[in-house]
Amino acid sequence: MNRAKLIQDQALLLLVSGLLFLPFLGGVRLFDWDEINFAEVAREMLVLGDYLRVHINFELFWEKPPLFFWMQAGSMHLFGIGEYAARFPNAVAGMVTVLLLYRFGRRLGDRWLGWLWSLAWLGSLLPQLYGKSGIIDPWFNLFMFLGLGGMICYGWAVEGFAGISGRRSWHYWIAGGFFSGLAILTKGPVGWLLP
Repeated sequence: MNRAKLIQDQALLLLVSGLLFLPFLGGVRLFDWDEINFAEVAREMLVLGDYLRVHINFELFWEKPPLFFWMQAGSMHLFGIGEYAARFPNAVAGMVTVLLLYRFGRRLGDRWLGWLWSLAWLGSLLPQLYGKSGIIDPWFNLFMFLGLGGMICYGWAVEGFAGISGRRSWHYWIAGGFFSGLAILTKGPVGWLLP
């Protein structure tokens, strides 16, 4: 498949996923207990100017690591404090996941397998709910998926499976470790559990 077709497919998927995830993010108030608390943590990061320690009700909050709150605080810095900004990072996670599923499907099969995987995921109910929420799970799941994927690709590279070159197999191992580390920074030690 030529590079122009790959770029065209990914641009179309990005457009479709953006149209499904981005509109109306702020149309409904934050309703889940976690959504409310996580948005408040990000808001307090902005108010206090303290991005290294997590606070809730202006008291230290030790239950969650800061990565997701940094994403929400950055979004609130761009869009202002509100529901849209609190949910925007997860819409981005949904869009990134669609592109990754397409690329993995194309790599393991062909272009049509990539389309099938990405559209099946995009048309499912749970990704739509998660992509329009303000909870940690979409990024956490994405980072665990990438961490596990890197480790699987490492094994495939060593074995010469799926056309993956074993010459630089350690790149996959490092990528798997990096994304597992991001999963830990997102939700804690459980991020290492699956990989």
